This record gives sequence, structure tokens and C-alpha cells, in this order.
Amino acid sequence: MKETTIYVLERPQLRDPVFIEGLPGIGLVGKLAADHLIQELEAVKFAELYSPHFMHQVLIKKGSIVELMKNEFYYWKNPKENGRDIIIITGDQQVPPTDSPGHYEVVGKILDFVEEFGVREIITMGGYQVPELQGEPRVLAAVTHEELVDHYRKKLEGCEVDVIWREDEGGAIVGAAGLLLGLGKLRSMYGISLLGESLGYIVDAKAAKSVISAVTKMIGIELDMSALDERAKETEEILQKVQEMQRAMLEQQLPPSHEEEDRGYL
Repeated sequence: MKETTIYVLERPQLRDPVFIEGLPGIGLVGKLAADHLIQELEAVKFAELYSPHFMHQVLIKKGSIVELMKNEFYYWKNPKENGRDIIIITGDQQVPPTDSPGHYEVVGKILDFVEEFGVREIITMGGYQVPELQGEPRVLAAVTHEELVDHYRKKLEGCEVDVIWREDEGGAIVGAAGLLLGLGKLRSMYGISLLGESLGYIVDAKAAKSVISAVTKMIGIELDMSALDERAKETEEILQKVQEMQRAMLEQQLPPSHEEEDRGYL
């Protein structure tokens, strides 16, 4: 395999589809969100993407069966008369961070493919690493065009999560979540990136739930969140254990106070 290849399983007829990306990244936020969308919508897989830019390994599946690393495309047909359909991409991995040309090649192939189905709007999902969390994870938003800020703000009115729009410059969106929007913009596509705050070192279902809440509000669909709620509880338990361990390690490193020294000589 010399270049990224997409194997098409079927070619559905789709109505003005929205393209949603959720590939592995910080806290696996985007992938968890995409997997939940696929599961709850009962979306149908219709294509697989393979690339020599992925890690040089295979995954061992159930029954000791090996499979190449891949990304997968799913579609969902909106039952509403004038509703828009959805294409979702998720998968085993992204191109490694050190391979910039590989990122551009894979994202270019993805955009070539979804353009064939009439995609004009892109929504990317992922995590945004923060040093600490206070309350529920917020969602950071960034758009392809200035006039879209008000457009998406209106769509997100009443959203149960706090969506942040930065006024200052700075920061970057690394990988597919950023490049899909940047390269899509050159093709007259438009869209938004929604990134959930995450500590980054755990599988973060709480951040994924925040992102999904924003996405579903924006595109006007409702999903059962119970499965993600259960995983979010697991995330919370892990975070509490990590924080307890950090506090314990910090206490061991701190020098004894004078009060403790004085008591020792009584």
C-alpha cells in the first residue's frame, strides 16, 4: 500500500449531509463521542480508510484475528422530511503527530470522499487539555468563518453545557479536528470544531458527553445519554482516585512543619 485508500462498501444517496469527525485524540474525547453517536443512531458503515501513514502494526481482535489499523465512515438518514443526513468518521487512530505530510494526505482523501456525497458542513470533535477541571467540562468552539460565530451561537442557545468562544488569538487544533476545517475551508466548505475540556491522561467520557450535548443541540437531534452517563461516572471515580494519589504524593514530599517538629521533642 503506497497511499491512503478508501474501500467503499456501499454508496448511499444522502440529503445535504453534515460530516462529523471523531477520531482518537486527547482523552479519546472525539472517538467516544463519535462511537456514541453511531451506536444511538444505529448508523451504517459504508466505507473503510487504510493508510501507510498509520502505525506499522495490526490490532488483535476477538478470536486472535488480526486487522489493519483503519478509519471507518458511517451514515445516518434523517427520518424527518426536510432533515439533513449525517456522515460520521471514527477509527483506530490518527496519523502520528510527527508525520505532517501524512496528516495532509489522509485529510485530503477524507475530504475528496465526503465531497462526493455533497458535504458542505463539517463538525469536528475532540479534547482540549487543561491542567485542572472545575465543575463540568466546558466546550471550546472555533469556526471556519467569522460570520459563523453568531450562526452557531444561535444554534447552541439553551445548550446544557458551557460553550466558550475565545476573543483573543492563540492556541492550535492539532490533527484531523483542525485540518479538516482548514483544508475544507479551501474547498468552500464551512464548519465548527467543538473541543471538550479534559485532563488528557484518562479516557474522558465526561468531556465526550459535553461535546455530544453541544453537537446534538446544534444539529437538532436527541440521543439517549445513559450509556455515556455510566462511562462518565467511571471517569469521575478514576479522577477522584488520581487526585487522592496526587495529594498523598504531595504530602510525602512536603517537609514537616515546625509544629510537628516541636511535638516530636515533647
